[in-house]
Order: sequence, then structure tokens, then C-alpha cells
Amino acid sequence: MRKAALFGLSSFARETGGNVAVLFGLALIPIMIGVGGAVDYGRALLVRERMADAADAAALAIGSWSGLTEAELKVKGQKFFNANYPPSELGTAGAIDVKFVGDNIKVNVSGSVPTTFMELANIPSIGVDATTTVTRRQRNIELALVLDTTGSMGSSGKMSAMQSAAKKMIETLFNGRSTSDTLTAAVIPFAGAVNVGTAMKDKDWIDDNAKSDIATEDYNSNKAKTFDIYKDLSDYKSSWDWNGCVRERDGDDYELTDATPSTGTPASLFAPYLAPDEADDDHDQGDNYSNSYIEDDDCGTNNNSKRKAIRCQKYTGKYANPKRDSYRASGPNWNCPPKAVTALTNTKSKVTAAIDALQPSGNTVIPAGLLWGWRVLSPAAPFTEGKGRDDEERVRAIVLLTDGENSVSGGRNGKNHSVYNAFGYARNGHLGNKSGNNAESELNSKTATVCSRIKAKGILVYTIGFKVYDTTTQNMLKACATKDDMYFNSPSNDQLASVFQDIAQGLGDLRIAQ
Repeated sequence: MRKAALFGLSSFARETGGNVAVLFGLALIPIMIGVGGAVDYGRALLVRERMADAADAAALAIGSWSGLTEAELKVKGQKFFNANYPPSELGTAGAIDVKFVGDNIKVNVSGSVPTTFMELANIPSIGVDATTTVTRRQRNIELALVLDTTGSMGSSGKMSAMQSAAKKMIETLFNGRSTSDTLTAAVIPFAGAVNVGTAMKDKDWIDDNAKSDIATEDYNSNKAKTFDIYKDLSDYKSSWDWNGCVRERDGDDYELTDATPSTGTPASLFAPYLAPDEADDDHDQGDNYSNSYIEDDDCGTNNNSKRKAIRCQKYTGKYANPKRDSYRASGPNWNCPPKAVTALTNTKSKVTAAIDALQPSGNTVIPAGLLWGWRVLSPAAPFTEGKGRDDEERVRAIVLLTDGENSVSGGRNGKNHSVYNAFGYARNGHLGNKSGNNAESELNSKTATVCSRIKAKGILVYTIGFKVYDTTTQNMLKACATKDDMYFNSPSNDQLASVFQDIAQGLGDLRIAQ
């Protein structure tokens, strides 16, 4: 019997079927933990990715804000992170850590993800962290601010809003420095024309000897010289000296281009701007004229019947000994912005001072402003501060702001059929048909042509319609911009600052470094 018992025990020891089941049961636990751990780690990686995205967004936002202390930036950055990584997200995140090192902004955040399967191995959570650094790429920037300074900008606080917003943009781009090694900016005020500055009077690209057709088209003599007329006028009234504006050129090769002027090619030169004295009430033939500032005298004829409006307007003899007309007209600088172009400079104070000095006056001729913004960025005369396309990292950009449509009173102002502007009178044929009935649409067409040519030169164009409600003008400005999102439609005074900041951020090219 004892033998039988021993035999039974030895048989049990030799049996292996139950061992397999036991071993499998024991092995199942680490297998489940391993497979489940992969699931837990996969969730952790997903959380880390979302956390990194929120950190990227916070860092980019911090980099885009200006005028705040580092402490204020950290608070706003945390709010931005929370908005992009709300408490409802899987996992928890601690407070972001923000460090400012030169032009770099480093954001770090740590958190944890609760486990499901790994908790069986007494690992209740997995730590995750994300770090991002943003930097402002040090690209060379040449910026032309083409700013509407027409009379309508003097209403509803628009001028001060534009000045404040533009200056904040400049502060952002200079990044706290008084001068920059990578940024130059210019200011181009425009109204009915553009003022290049009286200091340019002796430049060889100014047509001071009346060689071009444009220089004499408003006079009855092709020998009349604009600066001689200004000399007579300023002797009579000092404020009637040349203020610095020029006419736009004529012809396909020059009118809507940045073609370099040459003394050997009269059509390439820029004629000094002089708004003619228009017919007074003795010779207006029943029409209304906007700018009669001296008496017509005898209009150069003893025959009274020949003293017609345009003859009297073009008569240059009246300027030799001018007599003030009874009307309170603007004079020879009518529609010429009082402030001149500020050429490209790397000194912040020069740019902000130029913006502060802007004054509202005159009609709206958008293509004139755009043309001089383009010419300021071009490396050749009239302005030579631009570097051109010598560097693929150099960004050249124009920011155009206007508060209204092109407007030159087309079809009005007596037989001139428009007010005087950079393209002269409609009656001379530079604004579509000579009746002036399509003067504004012709200016729109010129604007579109100039925009296309500027963009073809690789210059970025941002456009801002400041409280512009005319659909045609809105569409024109949108088409002018390099991309749709570089056109900003009719912001309020308060919104304008954020528009300029958006542009500054785009130019500065804030980017993720790591």
C-alpha cells in the first residue's frame, strides 16, 4: 500500500499538463502590462504632442505682443496656453516656464498622464514635457509706409489713429533699439501728389529747364520754367514757393514705372509741380474754378473776346507781377502734401518723427503714392538708399493705407474737368478721356497696373482700407495685395493698431526655432 502511494506521488510529479497552465497564468501578467504599457505610452505621446502645440502657440503669441513687461508677457502667455490646452484635455499640465534670451523666447511646460495598465505595476502616471523656442529671423527689411494724408484723414480721429498704429509697428520692428542693422524704413505721404522735398530742387532728375512736355503743358509758352514762376510768386507771397511736389511722367516707358531718370531723355525727368492759377470770375465763362489765386490781367491779348478761361489760365505773364485774387484759393501747391518723403533710414526716431509730422490735406491719388513707395525702394535715382534684390533674404515691402477711393473731381472744375494733381488736369488726357468723366476709373486702372509691376519686382504689398466702404476700392486694394491675407478691410480706429502689428509680425517672420 505504501508502494502504491509512493507510485501515485511520483506520477503526479511527472505530469506536465498543469504546469503549462500555471506558467501561462504567471506570464500573462507581464504580457498584459507590456501591451498595456504601450497603450499608456502612446497616450502619453499624444498628450505631449498636444502640449507642444499649445506651447508653440503660446511662444508665438508672446513674441507677437509688444509694449509689455516680461512678467505681463508670462501672464498672457499662460492664458494663451490654457486656451489651447484646456483642463478637459487628457493629462494635466503645470504652469509654463518662460525665459527670454536675446531675440529668443523659450517656453517649457511639464505635466503628467494617468496610466491604466501600467498602474498594475504600481506606475500610476507618466511624466511628459514640451519645450519650444521661437526666434525672430534676422532678415534684412526695407519697408515703405505709403500713407494717405488727404483731407478726409483729418476727420473722426483717423489721422491720430494711423499715426499711433504706424509708430507702434515701427517700435516693434526696431525691437527696442534706436538704430537697426537689419531694418530701414521710409515714409511716403500722399494726397493729390507726392512731395519729394525741396532739398531735391537741384537734383539732375528734376526737370528745372522745362525739357519735357509735361513741364510746359500748363503754360502758353514752351519756354516757361516752373521755378522761374515760383520765384515771382514767392517774391509776392513767401508761402507760394515750391513745396517739393513733382508731376508724374508721361508715356508707357516712364509714367507708371520706376525707370531711372536720365538728363539725356527729357521724358524720364520729373517736372516740378505747380498748380496753375485758374480763371477768375471775369473769364470763367460761367464755370466754377477751384484755384484762382491771382488776377488774370489781360490774359495776353487786347481782344476781350479772346479772354477765355483756358487761355487766361495758361497765360504766364500774370505771374511776373502777381496781384492777389479776391478768392481764398490754395495757390500753386494745391493738392501737394505739406510733408515730404522720408527716405529709407535705419534710425527709428527719424521714422517716428516723420509719422508724427503728417498733416491731412488734399484729394486722393493712390497710384502716385504707390509709385513713390516703389521708387524709394529701388536702388537707382531718384532715391538711392534701397539695396534692390541683391540678397535673397532681403525683404522689400510696401504698406499702403488709404481711407477712400481715388478722387479728383472728375468732370468738374470748369473746362479742366478735374482738380489739379500729379497727373495734371483731365483735360490734358492723362486721366482717360479729356472730359474727365472716367478720371477716377482711370486712376483705379493705373493703381492696378502699378501694383502688378511692384509685385513683379518681388516687393511684398500690404494694403489697408481704413474705413473704406466703396466696394470697387475694396476689391482694388485686395487685388493689389500680394496675398488675400495681406489685405485688411476697413478696420476701426481701435482695430488699426492690431492690423499694423499683424503686418509687423509677418515682416519680422517670428518662427519656431526648435
